[in-house]
Amino acid sequence: MKSLRFFVTVFALSFFYITLSSPAALAANIVIDKQTGSAESGIFHTSNYANDAACIQAALDKSKSGDTITIHEGDYYITKIIYQNGKNLKIIGEGKVTLHIKNPEKEIYGILFRGSLITNKKLNTNFNKGSSQVVLTDAYGVRKNDLIKIWKNVKWCPLDYSDQMTGEIYAVKNVNGNVVTLNQPLLRDYKLSETVKVEVYRPIQMHIQNIRVQGRGATTSHHGLAMQYCKDSSITDSWFKDIGFGAICLYSCFNVNINNNGIYNSLLPGSGYGVNVASGSAFVNIDHNHIENCRHAITGNTAERKSLNRDVFITDNTLIGGNIAGSSVVDSHPVTINYVVTKNKIYPQPGFFTFSDGTQYSTFSNNKIFGGYGGISRRGSINDGVHIYENNKFNGMSGIMYLGGKSGINNKLIIKNNVQNDGIYGIYFPGKESFRNIIISGNSFSNLSHKGVYQKFRINGVNLNISNNRFTDIKLNGIHIDGNSFKSNIVKIQNNILINVYPPTLSYGIIVKNVQNAKITGNKISKNQKPSVPVASFYASPKSGKTPLKVKFTDKSTGKLIKWKWNFGDGKSSTAQNPIHKYSKAGKYTVKLTVTNAAGSNTVTKSKYIIVTAKPVASFYASPKSGKTPLKVKFTDKSTGNPTKWKWNFGDGKSSTAQNPTHKYSKAGKYTVKLMATNAAGSNTVTKSKYIIVTAKPVASFYASPKSGKTPLKVKFTDKSTGKPIKWKWNFGDGKSSTAQNPTHKYSKAGKYTVKLMATNAAGSNTVTKSKYIIVTAKPVASFYASPKSGKTPLKVKFTDKSTGNPTKWKWNFGDGKSSTAQNPTHKYSKAGKYTVKLAVTNAAGSSTKTKSKYINVI
Repeated sequence: MKSLRFFVTVFALSFFYITLSSPAALAANIVIDKQTGSAESGIFHTSNYANDAACIQAALDKSKSGDTITIHEGDYYITKIIYQNGKNLKIIGEGKVTLHIKNPEKEIYGILFRGSLITNKKLNTNFNKGSSQVVLTDAYGVRKNDLIKIWKNVKWCPLDYSDQMTGEIYAVKNVNGNVVTLNQPLLRDYKLSETVKVEVYRPIQMHIQNIRVQGRGATTSHHGLAMQYCKDSSITDSWFKDIGFGAICLYSCFNVNINNNGIYNSLLPGSGYGVNVASGSAFVNIDHNHIENCRHAITGNTAERKSLNRDVFITDNTLIGGNIAGSSVVDSHPVTINYVVTKNKIYPQPGFFTFSDGTQYSTFSNNKIFGGYGGISRRGSINDGVHIYENNKFNGMSGIMYLGGKSGINNKLIIKNNVQNDGIYGIYFPGKESFRNIIISGNSFSNLSHKGVYQKFRINGVNLNISNNRFTDIKLNGIHIDGNSFKSNIVKIQNNILINVYPPTLSYGIIVKNVQNAKITGNKISKNQKPSVPVASFYASPKSGKTPLKVKFTDKSTGKLIKWKWNFGDGKSSTAQNPIHKYSKAGKYTVKLTVTNAAGSNTVTKSKYIIVTAKPVASFYASPKSGKTPLKVKFTDKSTGNPTKWKWNFGDGKSSTAQNPTHKYSKAGKYTVKLMATNAAGSNTVTKSKYIIVTAKPVASFYASPKSGKTPLKVKFTDKSTGKPIKWKWNFGDGKSSTAQNPTHKYSKAGKYTVKLMATNAAGSNTVTKSKYIIVTAKPVASFYASPKSGKTPLKVKFTDKSTGNPTKWKWNFGDGKSSTAQNPTHKYSKAGKYTVKLAVTNAAGSSTKTKSKYINVI
C-alpha cells in the first residue's frame, strides 16, 4: 500500500524532468592527464601546474556550460578545494581515477559544485495548500527551470527544533509576469502573517561518473563531493572512502540520481553520512549502491536552517551500518516528507536500529534486514504522519522490530506482512507517540523473549486493528493492549494464530485491558503445530529473447501456500503468485522462488534460466595513450552487453577484430580510434577523437632574414622545424648560441658564418647546418704594390691590388691623368717624371683610398 503523496510526487518527478545542458554543438571535451606533455588546447597535463588541484581547477575554470571533462587514469592529490559555480558539466573518469583529498580540515569541502542564489523574493498574498501557482511581489529575474524555496516562520517539530523556520523547494515550470507556476501543488498553506520569504536559485546540472574519492580519514570533518543548487543531476559508478563528515552531500538539490556507487567509512561522531540529503532537497533517487561502515548510510538531514526534504527514494542498495554512537543505518531527521526505503539489503551492527524514522510520510517495504538490535525506531514529533512498514524480513535481530517514537499524534500506521524471527518485542509502543489509525496485519513474529505486540494508549479515538498475524514461540504475551486512562478507543483483534505462547492459553496469549470497545474474534492458540513444508516449483515463458523481454512466470508449487517470493536475478522481486516481469538489460538471469505456508518455506533455484540479449554499449581504454614512435598500444575492451564480435579502427588505416588488441603506431600523429561491438541483438560504436598521440623526432629547419649585410648585422632566425619540438639549440657560427625558438642575433664582425639548429622533442633530436649562410661585410682597406717602380720611358708598370675587405670596385689614378677600374691593371708611362698613385676600393659597406706619393719614377 502506498500513500497518495507517493504517487503524486512520482508523477511530478517524471513529468517535470528538464534537461539543462547546453546545445551539443557548443559542447567540448576537456581532458585532464597525469602524463607529461606540452601545453595543448583542451588537454590539461598536471606536470604543467604547481599541483594536481591547480590543474583540475584550471580545467574547470576553462570549461563552459555543456562541456565534458574526462579525467585520465591516475592518482590526483587535492591539496586545495576544487570547485565550480554556474556551469552544466559532465565529469567522467577513464580507467581508475582517484582523487585524494589532502587539503586541511578547516577547508571542509574537498569537491564542491553549486548553482547560485539569484535573489530573495516575497509572496504578494496568502496561498493555500494544493495550489500550483504563487504570485510574487516581483518575479523579475525568475525564469523557467529555476528552483524556488518558500519559507515559513512556523515550527515543524517544536520538541526537536524550538527555534525553527521551515521551507521546501519546488521547480519553476513557467513564469508569466509575477505569476510563478510550480512543478507540483504546494505542500502547505502560506500566510503573509507567518513572515514568508522566498529564495530563488539558478541550478546547474552535474553528471559525475567513474570517479574515486579517497579522504584523509574516517573521522575527519571533510565533505567528499558536495553539490548545492543542482538539478537533473547524477552521481554514478563512483567510489568514496574514508571521508568523515559525508561522502556525498546534497544541499537544496532537485531530481538527483545516485546509483551504482561504493561508499565506505564515514564515521565522524554526530555526522558520518554515506549520502546526506539536506537543506530541502527533493526527488532524490538512491539506488543500487553499496554503502558500508558509516554512522548513517543514508540520511535526510537539516543543515541550512530547517529546510524540508521530500520525495527521497532509497531502492535496491546494500547498506552495512557503522558501530559508533547513533549508528542507525538509514536515518531521517524530522524534516522529511515522503521517504521511501524499499528492496534493500540492510546489515545494522549489534545494538543499533535499521531505520530511524523522523519523517512525516514514510514507506519501508520489501527490505531484508540481517542482525542489529532493532528494525524501525520512530523519532521526532511531526503530527499527522502516515507510515507504512510492509513486506520486510528481519533475521537475527536481538531487540525490537518496531519501536514507537518520542511524541506526536500521527494519522496512520500500517505494519503489514513483515517477518521477524528473533528478538525481544515485535511491536512496542512505550506510551509516547500515538496514531489515530493502526493496522497490524499479516505479520509473522517468532522466537521473542517478551511480547509480540505491546500498545499503551496515550490518546482517545484510536482505531487499532490487529489481524491475521502469526505469533510463534513468544515467551510472554502474543498481544498486550492497555487503554491506560484513554478508554474510548476501538480495538479489533481478529484471526490471529498463536503457537507456543507461554502459558498456552488464549487469555494469556491476548491481553486487553482498560478498553471499552474491543472486538476479539477468530483467534487461535495452539502448541507445536507442524504442517507439511511446501515444495517450490515453477516454469517461465519465454525463457530467452532480446531486450526488453517480458516473461510470464507460473507457480507450480504444492503445499497450501500463503506467500510467494520471486527473485528474478536482476535485483527485482515479486510477491505475486504468477507474476509477469520485464527484463530491461541483457544477461543470463538465475531465478529463485521461495514459497511459504504455515509449516515453513522452500526454495527452488534455476541457474541462468532466463537469457536476455541487448545491443552492446561499446567502451574501451588504451595504455599508453601517448609516446614516441614506434608506439605500441594495448587496447582493452570495456563494452557492456556481452559482445561477441569487435571491430577496431586505429585511425592509421589499420584495424583488428580481436577483443583486446595491441597495435603499433609507426608514424607521428593524433589518431582517432573507433570500436564497434556486436552481439546477437545488434551493434554499437564508440569513437574517441585524437585519442592516441604519437610523437617522432623532429626535422630541424629554419630561415634567416637578412642573410647578408654590413656590420653590425642584426639577423632574425625563424624556426620552421616539424614534429613539435619542445627545445631548440642554435649555434650562430661566431661562438654565440641561443635556446629560444625564434632568436634575433647581432653579428659584430665581417665574415661568412655557418649556422646550426638542433630541435628536440620527447622522441629525440635532429640538427640542420647551413654553411656560410650569413655573410657580414665591413668597409675595405685599400692597399697595392707596383712592379717595376722605376725605369726609362716608355715604362710599363703592373699594379697589383692587395686590399682587404672583399672590395667589389676599384678606381686607380696613375698620376699622369690616366685611370683604370680594373682590379690589377697594367699602365704605360710615356714621359719622364715622378708619379703619385691612388687606389680607391669599394664594397657594400663603403670605400677606402690609398695614396703613394712619387711612387713611380720614370727617367
